[in-house]
Order: sequence, then structure tokens, then C-alpha cells
Amino acid sequence: MVYVDNLDRCSPFNAISTLEAIRLFLFLPNTAFVIAADEDMIRLAVPEYHKGASQRHQTDYLDKLIQIPVHVPRPGVLEIRAYLMMLTAQDHGVTDAQLETIRCALEESLRLSWKQPQITVDELLQDHEIEKHSELRSKFVVAEQLAPLLAESTNINGNPRIVKRLLNQVKMRKKTAHRRGMQLDEKTITKLVIFERCLGTQATNKLYELIDKENGYPKVLADLENSEVEFDEINLPEEWKLDLAFIDKWSKLPPMFTEMDLTPAAYLSRESIPMGAVNSVMSGAAQKLVEELMKQKVRVSGVNSTAITTTPKEEYMSVMDGLIENFKLIGDWTERPTGIYGAVLLAKQDDKCSLSLLTFLKSLPRQRWLNPILKELEGTK
Repeated sequence: MVYVDNLDRCSPFNAISTLEAIRLFLFLPNTAFVIAADEDMIRLAVPEYHKGASQRHQTDYLDKLIQIPVHVPRPGVLEIRAYLMMLTAQDHGVTDAQLETIRCALEESLRLSWKQPQITVDELLQDHEIEKHSELRSKFVVAEQLAPLLAESTNINGNPRIVKRLLNQVKMRKKTAHRRGMQLDEKTITKLVIFERCLGTQATNKLYELIDKENGYPKVLADLENSEVEFDEINLPEEWKLDLAFIDKWSKLPPMFTEMDLTPAAYLSRESIPMGAVNSVMSGAAQKLVEELMKQKVRVSGVNSTAITTTPKEEYMSVMDGLIENFKLIGDWTERPTGIYGAVLLAKQDDKCSLSLLTFLKSLPRQRWLNPILKELEGTK
């Protein structure tokens, strides 16, 4: 048995070259190849190797090569819940034996989820003599509350790598807060990190601007957490309107911020994760896409179109944030900057990216070259 993993992370030419090499060994007796890769990305790589390949050729290529396709579904709420609990238990320092018992219980619960309720936190921890038992239980409850948000948000989409990066970011900020004597708990930090990831740089900057302006107690957060105030009646910042469903769910996530001074949390976020050209939870593929789009000088680019389609959609907002942060370094907007067409190309693929770019461009001094781009974005919003 030969396992080939992460084939879709290779360059298009190398990915198909590897498959062509594998093809030579397919008829060896007692030999099987298990190939793990994003099917769409491999299909899009075919024209890079076989020049002039038609759409039919792209489709037929994998169909003829792969004899038994196994499609792995996107993780749902239950899978993300189990994943978070395993990461939490591991970080808590439970023994290897206890971790294995928890894993088996979660795996069994997932396997039988079609016919019985999911295993509860208390059932998961029963009969375990775990150090700081109540603390771990509290962490599991938080993981349970986070799971729907992480599984359903279009900017996370249940991607395990993104979930892991978010948790690493939370741990880093928590350690920084402890060293500085800040009384910030993990729940507060986690809630803000999720906001940053799901709504992007502009929305996050607006949140911290409101925190500073209103001495740590933004009225809009109090309104969101007030059950007597209708959601539709709340005057939300324009930058937050990228995803109203997310804002509604996020506001109900513990802890409540109404009576909490968020000044330290905002300071910690800005100090730990500077809002620069590269988002702290951006993948390597997303960072590379920012670099390529910033080089685009013409309206149409087949190479960048392919690069966008081969980048996970949950990374699009991070990429747009990176582009906009690069644009903010430009002092003279009388001439169209390199990269603006790359940003427009990405905006056409995602409504949130379109709205984010449109909001930024409308804040610039109006230039003649900018008008057609604004009209184009308003048509795709």
C-alpha cells in the first residue's frame, strides 16, 4: 500500500507529473495507491501539464485514473465539537490513557449519531480522575458552544487547520495577557479571535475603534446582547454587515460583553496581532495568493483566476484583508495601483470580499479610473 498525501499542495505541473509517474506502477501485483487530494484542484491542474486540455479532458483524467473515489465530507458541527474537545483535553494535560478513552467515546458517539443523541460533556468525563476536573468540564462546554459557529461560518467552514490556528492564537494571547498581568480569561480572548477571523480586518478595526471611543463599553455590543432589542433595529457599523447571521450568533456566545471593560482585550489584540499585510491566521496558500494578486497589472489573468479557484474559499476574506492592508500603504491614488485588478478578480468570486473592497474603495478620494471599478463592484455585491 502506497499513500500519497497533500498532492493538491504541489504546483499544478508537479501534481500531474506525480500522477503520471504513479500511472506507470498501477499494474504491479499486490500494490495499491491511496491518493489524498482536493479533486477540483487536481482537475484544474490538468491544463497546466496537458496544454490545451478541454473541460472534458479535465473531467475524464481523474475518472480514468482513480478506480475507487472516496469523497470526504466537510466536517459538521458534531465533528468540529469532537475535534475541539480532543484539542482541549490534550492542551489541558490529561494522560495518554485518558485521552485515548475520550477519543474512543467521541468516535463511538459520532459513529452512532444517526440514531442516538451525542455524548454529553458529563458522560464524556465520568469515571475519570482528571486534575482540575471542573476546569476541563468548563472548557468542554465552551468547545460545545463554539462548534456551531466554527462549522457554519463561511470564513472557517469547519476547516480543521483554521480551527487549530485559531486555538493556537488564543493560547498565545492568553500567555501574553498573563505575562502582562491582564485579567483576561480564555473565553473573552476566543470570542474576539473568532470575530477577527470571520469578519476580517476592517470590521475588527471598527470594533476596536468603538471600544476606544466608548471607553471599553461599546453600545452596539450591549444592544446585540439585549434580548429586548430587535436585531433589525440595531445600528450596526457598515463594516459589520458582511455577515449579519454571524453577528447575531456571535453576540450570543459567552461571555457577555455588556458589563465588561474591553479596553485590555482590544489592547492585547492589537499588540499581539498587528493588523498588517499578512493575517495571523492566514495559511501559506492564502499568503501566496496575496502576493500574486498584488502583482496583477491587467484586468484579466488566467493564472490568478486559477490561483483563486485553487485556494479554499474560507481563506478569501483573509486574502482580501491582506490586499487592503497593502493598499493602505499607498499615498498617491491619482494613478491606478498595481494589484487593484487582482483584488477585483477576487471580489467577483465572493460577495463578502466584494463588499469589503467596495467599502474600502469608497473611502478613497474619487478618481476617474476608480469610477468604473466601483460600478463593477456594485453590480457584483
